[in-house]
Amino acid sequence: MNIWVLISSLILSLGLTASPVHHLPTMILTEDEGVNQIVLEDKVLTGNYQSVPHKIDNKSLGVKVTAESAVVLDLSTGAVLWQKNAEQSRSMASITKLMTALVFLEHNPGWQTTVTFQEIDETNGGTAHILRGETVSVKNLFYTALIASDNNSTNALVRSTGLSHEEFIKLMNQKAQELELLHTSFTGVTGLNDNNQSTALEIAQLAKIAFANEDIKSATSRKTYSFIALSGQAHKIYSTNRSLDDYLKVVAGKTGFITASGYCLVDEIRGNEEQEIIVVILGSETHEDRFQDMKILAAWVLDNFVWS
Repeated sequence: MNIWVLISSLILSLGLTASPVHHLPTMILTEDEGVNQIVLEDKVLTGNYQSVPHKIDNKSLGVKVTAESAVVLDLSTGAVLWQKNAEQSRSMASITKLMTALVFLEHNPGWQTTVTFQEIDETNGGTAHILRGETVSVKNLFYTALIASDNNSTNALVRSTGLSHEEFIKLMNQKAQELELLHTSFTGVTGLNDNNQSTALEIAQLAKIAFANEDIKSATSRKTYSFIALSGQAHKIYSTNRSLDDYLKVVAGKTGFITASGYCLVDEIRGNEEQEIIVVILGSETHEDRFQDMKILAAWVLDNFVWS
């Protein structure tokens, strides 16, 4: 570490203002003969901020999770507070739908526009909540796609824009480039495709942007949602995100799973002192493990860092 990095790290540890480019000591989980350790590495971050959370218990070596990769990001500064293989490219499954939602909102035909489900919307994978022939509003499609992670609703939502799947996917990839998510790419809109790839770090950055949108936050913060289709059928859908029922204050979140990705989760969490973090879990071993991994990481970070 050179003298300027050392000085920058000291400034950050004192919670002073530094901008626009700085080095942050980042904790990285490594495994040596099965034992987890935390090592420090300089991570370059950009942007203005007031203060970066600093670790208060340097004797705490962190935690062990089942996830193949994970990251905890401070929402306000973008500082990486904990990571494991955070820059490793992985399949992102239905977390894809956060990008689908962002692109959709730029081409929204109107919330009250109606769509009748067609055979072309149907796909394998997940539970279908709206059936062929039902007519629903775009708003209800949007909520069903994000809350229940419904793939058919996602396809119908994309169709409502008047864009082909190919055109829509091209826009998703263009959006990733605009957001400087250089290791994120899409070949499908639902996340069922193995080739939708990203990293834990870039998913955290995507989630930060997506959850800042009030329409996306409104959907991804709900445990349930009820509506009546224009064709008369009543629907009540339930979130796939069980962490919304947890003791932690989850502001918004999205799950994902396909065989290639393992069990995935991204949550925005608010602490008791209004601290906000993004936790990304990719490749947990089981459905339950992803939520447990998230709780372990969120609790450890909130207990071991101070926001000033």
